[in-house]
Amino acid sequence: MSMNIQAPYQLLFAQNEQEENLLKQYIQREYSREFNAIIPHFLPHLLGLYRADGVLVGACGLNRGDSGALYLERYLDAPIEMIIATQTRRSVLRHRLVEIGNFACSESGDARIMFAAICRLLCENQLDYVVFTGTRKLRNIFHRLNLNPLELAPALADRLGEDALAWGEYYQSQPCVMVGDLNQGRQVLSKTSLLLSLFAPMPSIFTFQMRTQR
Repeated sequence: MSMNIQAPYQLLFAQNEQEENLLKQYIQREYSREFNAIIPHFLPHLLGLYRADGVLVGACGLNRGDSGALYLERYLDAPIEMIIATQTRRSVLRHRLVEIGNFACSESGDARIMFAAICRLLCENQLDYVVFTGTRKLRNIFHRLNLNPLELAPALADRLGEDALAWGEYYQSQPCVMVGDLNQGRQVLSKTSLLLSLFAPMPSIFTFQMRTQR
C-alpha cells in the first residue's frame, strides 16, 4: 500500500485576476506594514508560496530579462547583463536572467523558504541569474542561508522620479541592486540545508508565459 505524502509547500503562479489580486493585496499589506509604502508597480508574473494547508506565506513578482527593460534597471547606467558581465568577467545572456521584485513574507523563516523555492524554480527552468533589489533585511537572510549575492549598485530613490514618493520608508533600508548565481546558490543550499526538498513539483516559467501571452 503506497502512501500519498504531501509536500509542505507549493510555489504557484497566479492563474487569473482573482489570484493576482490576492497576491497583490498580500504584498501591499506587507510593504505598508514595513515601509509605509504604496506599491506603484508590480512585476508582470506573480508567484505565491502556499503551505500544504493552503495558507499563503509569501509572494513575489517575476520578470524575465528578455521581456524588455526591467524595473530595477532604472537604478543602473547600463543594461543589467553588461554590468553583470563586467563584474563577473563572464558572458551573460539576457534571456537567461530573471528579475524578482515585490518580495513579501510575513516571517523571516518563510522568507528563507521562499528564496529556496525561487532558486529551485529558476534552476529547473534552465536560468542562470536572478537579479533583485535587496534591503538590509534581505541581505541578512541571504547571509543566514550562506549565500553571497553580488552587489552591483545602490538603489537610489532619485532614479525613480515620481515613483519614489510611493515607496515610503523603503529607501531608508539602504537597498542595493544585486545578482545571484542560481546554480551556485542551489549547490550551496543542497549542501547546507534541506530547504530544497520542501516543495511540490515546480511550474514551468516558459509554459506559463506562453499561456499568458495568448
